[in-house]
Amino acid sequence: MKTPAPRRAGAMRIPAPLRPGAVRLPAPHWPSVAGRARADAGPLLLAAVVVAVVTLLAGAVPPLVSATADAAVRDAVRSSGGDLQVHARMEADDGPGGSRARHPRLAEDVDDFRTRATDELGPGLRAVLRPPVATVISPTLKITDGSVLRTFQLAYLARDGGPAVTWIAGGPPRPTASETAQVPYGAPPWPVQVGLSEADAAALQLRPGARIPLADDQGNVKKAQVSGVFRPRDSADPAWRLVPALLRPVAGADGTGGTRFAGLLSRESLPDARLAFGQDELRRTVRFTPEPARLTWDAVPSVIAKVVALKAASGSSSARDGSLKWETGLDGVLRNVSAQVGAAFAQASVLLLTLLAVAVLVLLLAADLLVRRRASALAAARQRGMSLPVIGGELLLESAVMALLATAAGLGLALAVAPGASWQWTAPVLVTAVAAGPAFGTLSAARATRDRRVPANRSARRWLRNTARLRRAAAEAGVLLAAAGSAVALYQRGVGGGVLPASAPALCAIAGALLLARAMPSATRLVLKRLLRSRRPLAVFGAARAAAASARVLPLLVLVTAAALASYALTLGAALGHATAHGPLASGLLRLTWAAAVTLPVLGLLGLALGTAAGAPERWQTLTRLRTLGLRPRDARWVAAGELLPPAALAAVGGPLLGVLLARLTFGSLALPLLTGADPAPAPPWWALGLAAAVLLAAVAVVVPVESALRRRRRLSEVLRAGDS
Repeated sequence: MKTPAPRRAGAMRIPAPLRPGAVRLPAPHWPSVAGRARADAGPLLLAAVVVAVVTLLAGAVPPLVSATADAAVRDAVRSSGGDLQVHARMEADDGPGGSRARHPRLAEDVDDFRTRATDELGPGLRAVLRPPVATVISPTLKITDGSVLRTFQLAYLARDGGPAVTWIAGGPPRPTASETAQVPYGAPPWPVQVGLSEADAAALQLRPGARIPLADDQGNVKKAQVSGVFRPRDSADPAWRLVPALLRPVAGADGTGGTRFAGLLSRESLPDARLAFGQDELRRTVRFTPEPARLTWDAVPSVIAKVVALKAASGSSSARDGSLKWETGLDGVLRNVSAQVGAAFAQASVLLLTLLAVAVLVLLLAADLLVRRRASALAAARQRGMSLPVIGGELLLESAVMALLATAAGLGLALAVAPGASWQWTAPVLVTAVAAGPAFGTLSAARATRDRRVPANRSARRWLRNTARLRRAAAEAGVLLAAAGSAVALYQRGVGGGVLPASAPALCAIAGALLLARAMPSATRLVLKRLLRSRRPLAVFGAARAAAASARVLPLLVLVTAAALASYALTLGAALGHATAHGPLASGLLRLTWAAAVTLPVLGLLGLALGTAAGAPERWQTLTRLRTLGLRPRDARWVAAGELLPPAALAAVGGPLLGVLLARLTFGSLALPLLTGADPAPAPPWWALGLAAAVLLAAVAVVVPVESALRRRRRLSEVLRAGDS
């Protein structure tokens, strides 16, 4: 066997030929990827921080709103009640020979009625309700002892295992006749035994064996005897809530100045109570009380649907048969809180979309800065023969690693501060962070090495310029149309109509900022034209630099949009605060509003820093050349400030005014009265808006000296060298 000759040291490895039909995937040049990331670690880290912070907010807010919605549902049910009640007429007790027959198994019939009502609920509705309590309650009677107005009721309570009592005197009520006794119609009042609580017995001054003087509204006497005095084993048992007069006298239950008492019936004395009153005078009811801890926002639609179905299938109140007749206000309570929660979700979506819009613009600006810093290196790599797919793949690998790590960090923080993390709202930021840098970088490399020549024909050059203007105008018209469409959708559908209406403030702010950015070049050229006639060279140089920089739309777009949406959030927060928002939904929305009002100006300052860094090479090359003509360093800083101040001033003045205008135009469609109980009018906090504008202007005063100190380290020869940027 022949041994292959060893390869010479330093000889280039020749790749093996591809098989027919095989495709070689572009392999990244790892040293270039690592070196490029190290050289631009600052902008990459800045973009990663933006992705992490916005991911934290976008990932934490939906779970927090869901948890707040659960709490709101429970609070509403707890405060409003919403018990389900079902009634059914008792079966007739007609006996032979025109008499009424005593029904000894009447308590068992009540238990069967309770079981039948429970079965009709279905498993889904039973899961959110407490165990049912059956009641049989007599009409309200008068205590005829000649004293102040006092009333009395006979009541029977039954549920699984209770309510339990301890007899401290006497004993439980017993039958007053044989189990199968028959009573002719028109017979004297039938006797019945009842038990009294300690408080009721003390107030009535009655002991076991005493007779309670009672009569109905027509003066018909009722014979009720005290069998014993009891003490509840658990006075907090929910069953006692249905007839509170069983435990203690209740003042005002029958009008001002009156006091109601009640006597407890047992299973043995319930048949006697039936004979003591008319056929339909005892009211048989089963009550189901919602368990707030088992109710969640996700379960609300199904509960509403089942309750509505029960009420639709309910028997008529005038029916004389034993059909079940359901009554409840639970569906109305849940509908009200459902509308409030829907409004809260929609309003939170409005704030999240404002944050996402500004964050996407900042990430686009960061990608633009990276491409400007790498333009010469990307052009050189392209000229050395690196293909565009390889360049794009390397940039995509870098941005994907950065974006995924930052997103994971943001979601991890969201899990730490919230009951969960939502990734759906993070998609726009993640996609922008991954795709913007590679797209801009590949396009820059392609433009640097394309062989298209500038046409010598003037009309051809004009055609190219007009084509570029038409493309830009088409893109801007698309933004304006999207903003107009979202505003129309907000007015027609309201804020709960989907993502398009909720994005109206953000899109309208971008559209307004775009209009201001389009007006900026004309304004700076007009100022420059007037200053050319003056004798102030520093002002002329600053205006000239401002006019040149005004052609860059993205930095000004970030500044104005951030300022406008920050003022919008501040105005919304002030309106909610003035409306004295109460409850978990309104207070949660208020906290989110203030979080957005703090985050948006920070993103705007970050955009100012990125825009300043992107234009720094060209600006300081011009200033360094002016220094060779005698411009002092202090004067150079004044010229730099003259370039940076106009866009900052426009954002500081135009942004808040635009935000207040958007608030006045959209507040009526945000459904704020559902949360606040009133219709809050936009009340801009002018002091806060002025403070935000002052911070934006002060940032320019900070950026210029810092940039000057960083550039001072470079020699004039380095800046003036041919080809230096």
